[in-house]
Amino acid sequence: MARGIDGLAIFTTDAERERFISLLAEHAKKTGTACYAWSLMPNHYHLLVRCSEKPLGTMMKPLNSRYATFFNKRHNRRGYLFQDRFKSIATQDQGYLEELIRYVHLNPLRAGLCRDLNELDVYPWCGHAALMGTHSQRFQDVATVLRRFGKTASISRQKYRAFLEEGIGEISAQHIEQLRLSLRKEQDREEPGMWVIGDPAFVRKALQADRNRRLALANYAREGWTIERICACVASQMNVDTVRIRRRARGDDASACRKAVAYLACRVLGMPVVSIARYFDIGGSAVSMMANAGETVVKKSGIQLTD
Repeated sequence: MARGIDGLAIFTTDAERERFISLLAEHAKKTGTACYAWSLMPNHYHLLVRCSEKPLGTMMKPLNSRYATFFNKRHNRRGYLFQDRFKSIATQDQGYLEELIRYVHLNPLRAGLCRDLNELDVYPWCGHAALMGTHSQRFQDVATVLRRFGKTASISRQKYRAFLEEGIGEISAQHIEQLRLSLRKEQDREEPGMWVIGDPAFVRKALQADRNRRLALANYAREGWTIERICACVASQMNVDTVRIRRRARGDDASACRKAVAYLACRVLGMPVVSIARYFDIGGSAVSMMANAGETVVKKSGIQLTD
């Protein structure tokens, strides 16, 4: 989920919603991410996705960055569009998935964007209509969700819609939070970088992975890694001058190095896109594209963050 900064509306026209959906489809395909549920609200959005082997940030960061660039240009504004980074809840799909699909798809109804379930059935800015077969979205994994409710599409849709109807007036953000706390209260003491919903074994595994990631980032920070140091590291291992790496040339070894630097800074160390963009004197969306391409360069060349 991601929210507009200071409650700012991030979707003001259908053209903007169409653009976001187009970007979502593009980056979901690039990263192999399956989308089960989604809803676009005036000042925020919700996505329920199954990640591939790639971290969630490889889809979310370029998605938000490119949409923010589009929105700011369209409205002649500058600065951040989203409130901080995106928020995420790691979820086990043993019965919890249906609950979250219902929560996400009832958002427009709870917010008064749709008057009743009949209007929600054909509402284009929510994944419910795709599940009901009234709209199609190429990025949405409709078949996987419907299989959880029945053996045929018609029966699945009937059971799914009845399931949604049961939750009207009951499912709320507070309900989801209570579910999370009731399942694993001790996770709060771990201060995770994400919320987790699932059985004890799943929660422990998710929290350990998150803890390892945060420890790695903390170690890099203690070691004093900066964008300049990353560039020097890549330059040394690729035998390319750092001055050439910062230039905007294409199709040469320096270009490959820039992509590697962007990937290591953005995806591995979690540095802000704006800092990387400032270093290379480019836009945020360009950083995201470089970082996506940089993963292949790093793996193929064996580049490591070491002096």
